[in-house]
Amino acid sequence: MTEKRRDITFDIAKGIGIILVVIGHYIPAGAPGWYVEFIEFFYHFHMPLFFLIAGFFYERSTRQESYRAFVWGKFQRLMFPYFILSWAIIGTKIGLSNYLQVDHPVTLDALYRIFYLPEAGLFLWFVYVLFLVFCIAPIFKPGKRLILFSIMALGLAFWYSAPDYCCLGLFCRNLIFFVAGMWVARESWLERLMYRLPWLWVALTVVLSIVYVRLPHGFITLALSVILGVTGSFMVLSISRGIAFFDNLFSRALNRLGIMSMTIYLFHTWIMGGEKAILTQILTGENIIEFTLSALFIIGTGIVFPIWLYRWVWSKNRFTARIFK
Repeated sequence: MTEKRRDITFDIAKGIGIILVVIGHYIPAGAPGWYVEFIEFFYHFHMPLFFLIAGFFYERSTRQESYRAFVWGKFQRLMFPYFILSWAIIGTKIGLSNYLQVDHPVTLDALYRIFYLPEAGLFLWFVYVLFLVFCIAPIFKPGKRLILFSIMALGLAFWYSAPDYCCLGLFCRNLIFFVAGMWVARESWLERLMYRLPWLWVALTVVLSIVYVRLPHGFITLALSVILGVTGSFMVLSISRGIAFFDNLFSRALNRLGIMSMTIYLFHTWIMGGEKAILTQILTGENIIEFTLSALFIIGTGIVFPIWLYRWVWSKNRFTARIFK
C-alpha cells in the first residue's frame, strides 16, 4: 500500500509568488520595457496571492484558542520580525549612507515612525497589514458572519482615499483577498473551479491586465484590480496544482522556496540592496548583457542567500528560528 503524498500545491504557489516578489524589487534605471511591463503585470496579483493563501489556511484551521492567545501568537510571528528588522534597517541605512548610495534613505525619526508607517523597510507593509487582518478575522469567522466580513472587505477595497497611516490604505486594498481565500476554503466548488480551469484564469488575467492599463484611473480600474487579484491568484494556484502533480526537481525546488518564503521575504531586500549599491559603482546597466547578468545575480542571490542565512545562522537559536521562518 502506497503512502498518500502530501499536497504541496500551496507551497509551490508561495514559491512562485516569492520569486515574483524578489523580481519586482529589482527595477534598475534603464531596465528594458518588456521587463518593466512583466513586473506591472504580476503586480496585480503577486501579493493578493499571499493574502488569499493566508485566508484559506485561516479558514481551514481547526485550532482552538482564545482571541487574546491567537493575536499574541500572530504578534510574535509577524510583528517581532517587523520591529527587529525595521530598527536594524534604519541603523544600517544611516551607517552606510555616508559611503554608499542606499534606496529610500531614512533619519533617526524613523525609529518611532515605524509604529504607524513601515518607512524603514517599505516591503514590510505585508507583515504589518497581515497582522491587522488577523486582529479582526476571528470576529467574523463563525458561520454567516463571513458574509458580513465580505461586504465590509468589498466596501473597503473601493476606499481609494484611505490614509497611509498604520497601512490602512494597503489594509483596505488587500483584505478582500484574505476573505476570498476564506470562501475558497469554505466552499468546495470554488476550490474545484480554481484548480480545474488554469487556461481560463491565465486568459482572464492577461486580457484584464491589458484592459486595465488602457483605462483612466477610477472606479472601473479599482474593480479590475480586485478581479485581477483573484484571477491572478487562481492562475498561480491552478498552475501550481499541475506542477505539484509531478515529483521532480523543479516541483521540489518551488516547494522548498514556498516553505522558506517568509525568510526570503524578510531578508531579500537587505542582500539585494547591498549588491545594487556595489554593482552601480561597477556597471552602468545600459546594455542588455549587463542588465541580464546583474538581474540574474541580484535576483538569484536575493532568493538563495536568505535560505542560507536561516540555515547557518537563524536556525541555531530557538527564538530567531521561529520568527524568521
